[in-house]
Amino acid sequence: YCPVSADSSQLAAIHAAAEGRTFVLEGPPGTGKSQTITNIIAHTLAMGRTVLFVSEKIAALGVVHSRLE
Repeated sequence: YCPVSADSSQLAAIHAAAEGRTFVLEGPPGTGKSQTITNIIAHTLAMGRTVLFVSEKIAALGVVHSRLE
């Protein structure tokens, strides 16, 4: 379940999260991290699971929150 568009590398991260693997999603600005995180959270919630999303920047939390709305 991916409500936001995703490329192949983003889909790989979403798939890894769906398998329950733990990882750190890193990258420079503009590489689609917020899109990927939005899709991971949406997919995980759709599967009836819980998510902990941690970020050093409050702006990242706001972006993901607005996309999930």
